[in-house]
Amino acid sequence: MSRKKSIPDDLPTLTEVVGETTGGFPTLTEIVEDTAVPAPSKAPEISPQLLLELEAHIENVFAQKLQQHLVQAQQHAIQQALAELKSELPQLIRAALAKP
Repeated sequence: MSRKKSIPDDLPTLTEVVGETTGGFPTLTEIVEDTAVPAPSKAPEISPQLLLELEAHIENVFAQKLQQHLVQAQQHAIQQALAELKSELPQLIRAALAKP
């Protein structure tokens, strides 16, 4: 990793050195606006066909993920219902047998 990549681009530019130095290093005091910043380039136009294809792809991925979660939720609901039925079944059988 190079040092240049870790320094932000939006730092102010310091231009004036104060007469006194601290620890052998000059103190910079004047901050000027950075005028050498290139204007951000605009993104190229995206064709409507490409947007439609992208939308269809995103819908397909979303539908697949949703289907997976629905299957898991259904399996969990079935397991929970069976567990509740198993725990209540003896009491239901006794109640049914006790009725004349």
